[in-house]
Amino acid sequence: MIDFENLRGQWEKTLRVERGYTFVDTTPLECYIGYDEKIRRTLLILTEHEIKIPPSSKTVEIKLRKRKDGGFNLSLTLLCENETAVFVEMCRDLLNFSEAARDEKQALKNFWQRYEHWQNLFAAAKNDLLSNERQRGLIGELLFLREQIINGRPLKETVAGWVGALKEHQDFSYGEIWYEIKTVSEQAEKVRIPSLEQLSLERKGELIIYRLGNTSGDSSIFSLESFTLNSLAKNLSELLSKNSSALQRFEVLLFQAGYIEREEYDDKFYRLAEVIKFVVDEKFPRLTKNNLPSAIIEASYSLNLRELQEEISS
Repeated sequence: MIDFENLRGQWEKTLRVERGYTFVDTTPLECYIGYDEKIRRTLLILTEHEIKIPPSSKTVEIKLRKRKDGGFNLSLTLLCENETAVFVEMCRDLLNFSEAARDEKQALKNFWQRYEHWQNLFAAAKNDLLSNERQRGLIGELLFLREQIINGRPLKETVAGWVGALKEHQDFSYGEIWYEIKTVSEQAEKVRIPSLEQLSLERKGELIIYRLGNTSGDSSIFSLESFTLNSLAKNLSELLSKNSSALQRFEVLLFQAGYIEREEYDDKFYRLAEVIKFVVDEKFPRLTKNNLPSAIIEASYSLNLRELQEEISS
């Protein structure tokens, strides 16, 4: 399996010249990474098969050229340099997804099936605004990330612990402890737990509730008393800028969460009204598959925040 940091590092070490490429050790596809005749970041695949390719997009140009020896050069070229991190992650994911194939033809089929998934991600990020609920959810996760950095957790470790859009149940995991983040309005009386699995891990965890209030302010300035989704994301990028690897991974996770900077995200101002933290252990009131009748295989439930605070503190 190809690692994001290794692929990124190999790309940066590749001489940035016209048609400068470096071989990528992967099978069954013969792959190279580097730069095309216009010095644009490119993934190049050499194949013996003439294949049908999808149309290019505003982000990625796709070409299939026939070689003099009868084979073909398949290239995916990044058109927007500011989306380098996402492009590198896409290439890594496409190649890894193809590795399980029995031969080159099947690998190419897997490659394009996976590429369709990335096309959908690009289209959604550029064309569809996150819903208000998803914006609040992302804000909570970014506030937690920021808190980890401010408290001194190493930058690379901070970002690595964010499971983000790839999560199955919990939002963050650091060593032996996990964190589930919920973001609610300032007046909210309950928080929803959407599955039996979300708070069911046997090892110790924390449920962290961020209460957000509405306010106004200057979208170019970040403070916990007045911020937008854009200004919060920008603040995190500035905090992570001391570690390029952590910053690029952060950019990838933002994209996978459906976020790219949009003017519309500057229309709503928030303030952090309160942070509530609960240790999730054997005393914490929760539903799991272990404490319900076996006939119940799926369920969601809500926790009363006031009663939860009283019960935990008593």
